[in-house]
Amino acid sequence: MKENSEEDFDSLFVENKRSGVKYIVIIIVLSVLTLTAIYAYLSVSSVRDRMKVAQVQAEGSPQINSSLLTQFKEKAWLESRIKMANGDSIGLSIDLEQRRIQLELKGVVILSSKIRDCSISGFFRKMDGNVYFAMFGTPLSIQQFKSSIAKNPFKIVEAPKDTIAAQAAADAAAKKDSLADENVFWTVKLDRGFDLDIQGIDSIAEAQKKYELGKGFEFERNLKNIASSFQHILRFSKPDYTPEILISIPENEAKAILRALPRNALVTIRI
Repeated sequence: MKENSEEDFDSLFVENKRSGVKYIVIIIVLSVLTLTAIYAYLSVSSVRDRMKVAQVQAEGSPQINSSLLTQFKEKAWLESRIKMANGDSIGLSIDLEQRRIQLELKGVVILSSKIRDCSISGFFRKMDGNVYFAMFGTPLSIQQFKSSIAKNPFKIVEAPKDTIAAQAAADAAAKKDSLADENVFWTVKLDRGFDLDIQGIDSIAEAQKKYELGKGFEFERNLKNIASSFQHILRFSKPDYTPEILISIPENEAKAILRALPRNALVTIRI
């Protein structure tokens, strides 16, 4: 009789332990679902608020017939490039329709690169004609640079004493360049409240590999955005929303554009 009582007690203890684990799992799942729902609601609200700001900024501009949106996009593109050409500085033109990014001076193309891949925030796809024209009808200006490599690297080089030293220095530089594996990525904040990101890649597979391994500037930026969003969720406040355009071009050309572009350059964009 005593042995049966002990067995009953042990089985009751095990059953209670299993029930406790089950309740903990349920609580964790419900908490995650609740946080996800809150995040989705606040994120959607942030996007809507950002669109309202853009619509307010577009007030007073001529009403655009939706059936003529393609023609108005072309008009905005041409007018914006003409205004940029009137300046005395190098500007950046980005044509996502033709998948081409160019450095221009006085309307003359001085460097052109084929866009290998690009992605844009849904914000840009939902803009009506008025908002689009207000956003891209005139050149945008760069407010801030951030990059994974130095924008203007300077080196103090001591002149070699003889031809042997000169050859040794040249060989060392060539070896260093051949071994270099830079992750070229830079972003600029534009004056109309969105970011332009340029990624240097030699193939789409390479870009995906770099992202999966968590290397470089892009991964760090996304990690900071996620952390910031969760901080807002815990405070039940709307997370910050910044629309983005991400463009991937060959690595050498991404580096060349970064270093040639003035810090306060004008930018024209066609989506």
